[in-house]
Amino acid sequence: MADINEEDLKKNVKDKDTWLRFVFLILFGIALYFIMIVVCISSLVQFLAKLFSGSALSSLSEFGGNLAKYQAQVTSYLTFASDDKPFPFVPFPCCGNK
Repeated sequence: MADINEEDLKKNVKDKDTWLRFVFLILFGIALYFIMIVVCISSLVQFLAKLFSGSALSSLSEFGGNLAKYQAQVTSYLTFASDDKPFPFVPFPCCGNK
């Protein structure tokens, strides 16, 4: 790890973009929590649909795929793998959008 002098440290700590990113990290972390709740609920609904009708709901399967893409976007942003903010800053992943 490179040595950071005191001036660089002060500059980094005062960087407004870094603090704004921190706010987004908190908000998208909360969103990720709710995404997991939606995944659990949709999984249960899909199981019940399969149990009682013999097949899963195709519209819910499509939504689940889109939700998985969104979850990947959120995770990439949270882990600094991407600087691109996910929905609502870009359209929600849908129908094959990347």
